[in-house]
Formats: sequence, structure tokens, C-alpha cells
Amino acid sequence: MRLVIFSPASERSAIGRVVALASRVLADLGHDIVIVRTEDVSWLPSETHAYPGEVVPWNDTERVESHLRCADGVVHHVGNNFEFHCGSLEWLPRTRGLVCLHDFFLGHLFWAWAQNRRDEAHAILHRWYGSDIADRYFAFTTPDAFIEGTHREAPMAEWVVAMADGVLTHSGWDVDRVLHACPGPVSVAALAYDAPGLRIVGASSAGSSNRRTIVTFGQINPNKRAESVVRAIAASERLRASVEYWVVGRIEPDMSSFLTALAAQLDVRLMITGEVEDATLQSLIARADVVCCLRLPALEAASASAIEAMLYGKPVVVADTGFYRDLPGDCVLRIDPADEQQQIRIALERMVDDEGERRAIGVRAQTWARGTFTAENYAAGMLSACEAIRRARPILADMRWFADTLADWGAQQPEMAEPWLLEPLNLIVESGARSRNATATRTSTSEPLLEPALRPR
Repeated sequence: MRLVIFSPASERSAIGRVVALASRVLADLGHDIVIVRTEDVSWLPSETHAYPGEVVPWNDTERVESHLRCADGVVHHVGNNFEFHCGSLEWLPRTRGLVCLHDFFLGHLFWAWAQNRRDEAHAILHRWYGSDIADRYFAFTTPDAFIEGTHREAPMAEWVVAMADGVLTHSGWDVDRVLHACPGPVSVAALAYDAPGLRIVGASSAGSSNRRTIVTFGQINPNKRAESVVRAIAASERLRASVEYWVVGRIEPDMSSFLTALAAQLDVRLMITGEVEDATLQSLIARADVVCCLRLPALEAASASAIEAMLYGKPVVVADTGFYRDLPGDCVLRIDPADEQQQIRIALERMVDDEGERRAIGVRAQTWARGTFTAENYAAGMLSACEAIRRARPILADMRWFADTLADWGAQQPEMAEPWLLEPLNLIVESGARSRNATATRTSTSEPLLEPALRPR
């Protein structure tokens, strides 16, 4: 199979890392792979992950079109970062294909895309979420207020997946929105990830003292909950005396200053590194005693940082929400967001006090993660999703023809959800499924016309 895969390719992209892992497996299986890197033009000169095939910039239209003409399948890896995915937004409406959805919240992607397209953006918001949300969407004045005001009401995942022929995502916690918006097959596969720093052998702590080390890594924004970890440590006399807390990754100056001042006020030993080189990050994770991978609200389809920490054999503190609910209870330390700081404190005290339990949880986490988050599993999921799209494409074409015809006649979206219209159109789905030996799911009479027709289970 010839696959054209649209993805960020920079070494700084975690999604690019996933695609590199899966692409090497696909190439080993005999598939031809072309990577179309989708970053903003300012990123295109940067170093890439190691890919097995040709890497083409998205703005080289002639080369991209040449590869697309020979492609058996097109895959777009999409996450919530416009700088890394702007190229996919240029090509997705023309190519469709499979969307590998890395985040269920795409608000930041949409916001940046919309800056020079306000009228079009307003129409998209109105279509999916109604006039009230469309009218106030761009009025939020702070990043926190934007996330709080939109992550449930207008997450924008529907906007992207409606342009796809099918979707592969990495957990099922918010997949109903995808099923509502994507007309084709929707499936779930565990994210591919690795732990390249496992070869590092050193002290059990990342620091130079005898204190136990707690690490949070990734993009350090408010929903990463670093403030709650600082306050939880401060609430325990023995944690204050025995641990140091490392915050590693990109962080805004205001957030860094706030956390530094808070830790000093509460007598918590805090180290903020900012963004570091891969080798440094790997060393810090390898030498951590506990990793905090908290998210509130949860926005991603899967947490690469939680997966990586488990692969390193670390006990990981997670919130009881979103993707983290898919992780086995005996492999992580799950806390209730409603009692966040107290439960973080209790979990950290357990890990500091009981080295045997700390190591046992880490071993269980590593064993489970190694068997779950593999490149082989993910590559198989991508191939299966592409095959499901191939089977569904004639049905999708028929459904889109009818929908376009009705729209040309003046039909509006509410009218397209009427039972008298949807029930006869199910004949297309049922006959197509029978002739192709596919599994068809009847469209609900209370849902939009272009509801998912084929949903592999």
C-alpha cells in the first residue's frame, strides 16, 4: 500500500515521534510511506524524526499532488497546535482520507486558523454549536477562560472530523462527538510511544540531594496542575522535608514566576528547568521517583507524557478523568479531581514512605504499557482504518451526493434530520454493507444526515 501521511515531522513534535515509530513498522511490512510535514513554514527547516521514506513540505504543491495521485491511502495526524498542523488544514478538505485524532479539544487549532477567516469561522461555529456560542467564541480574554468556556460546549473536534472519510483516535472517552460528526468508520487504537532513555542508569533521584524526586514534564500550562502539586507537598511536613519537585518543559514566564514565588512562600523545594534537550528530559524521567501527569480538564485523546512515564517504569499520578480512566487501576495512582490536593498529598506520601510499593506499581505500569502502546499495534490500527475507509467510500459518496442535492434544493440541517428523510437513505448503508461484507449501523432518526454509517468495533 502507498500511504501519504500528513504530520508534523520536527524533532520537537510528539505526534511526529508517534508517526515515525509507526511508519518504520509500516515500511518493514512492505508499505511505501511518504511523509508530508505540516508545520508552519518557519518550522520546515528544522531537523526531523527518522522516517523510512521521502519527507515533503506541505507547501510544495507539485510534489504533494504527485504523491497523492499514486496513493492508496491518505492519513492526517491532527492535534491542537496550529503551528504544527496548519498544512493539514490546507490539504484535508481536498484529500479527506483518515484523520488520526490526537486531541478531542481542537480549540487552539481552530482559534489560530480563524484569525484571518472570521466570517467562515463564525459560520462553522454556528453550524455545529448554535448562534450563542458563535457570537461569544472570540470574546474570551484569557487562555484559562477560553478553555473553561469552550472545552465542553465547542471543542471543535467536529469541525475537523467532518472533513474526513474516517477517524482513528486513541481512547473512547469523548468519541461520541466524533461519531456524531464523521460520516465514515471510526475506530480506536492505543497510541504508539517509546522510552528512549531507558538505557540511562543512575541515581534514583534527578537532583543532587537525598530527597525523593517528583517530576511533571510537558507543556506546563494551568491544566497541567503543577500548582496543585506544590500545594499538596506544602500540606505535608514530611513531603516538604523529603522531596523536591521538578517542572520540566515549555513554560510561560508568568507561570514560572508564580510557581517559584508560591513554592518559596510554602517552603517547597521546586526546580523549574524550562524546555530542555531530549537527552536531559530522558535522564530526568529515568531518575524520577514519581511522575505527576495530571490534567484538568482533560483535552487529549491520549497522554504521551503518562504513557512515556509508564514505559520508564514510574509510578504515575493521574486524574480520574478522560483518557486516564483507561489506565489499569493497579498501574497508576488515580486521584479524584474534586479532592485534588489532598489526594495528591496522600498518593505522594504513599510513594515516599513505601519503596516496595513504589517499585511494584512502576513494574506493573511498565509491563502493561510495553504490551499496549506499541508501534506494531498502532500501525495495524492505521491499516485497518484505511481498509475500512476503502470499503465505505462508495457508500459515503452516495450519501454525500444526496446531501449535496438536498442542500442545492434549499434543505437546511434540521430538515436533514427528519425521520421521513433518513429512513429511506438507510437503504444505501444497508445495501452497501451487504455487498461489501461490512458492518453497518443504522443512522438514528434524531441525528444529522451525515451520521457515521460504518463503525468498525
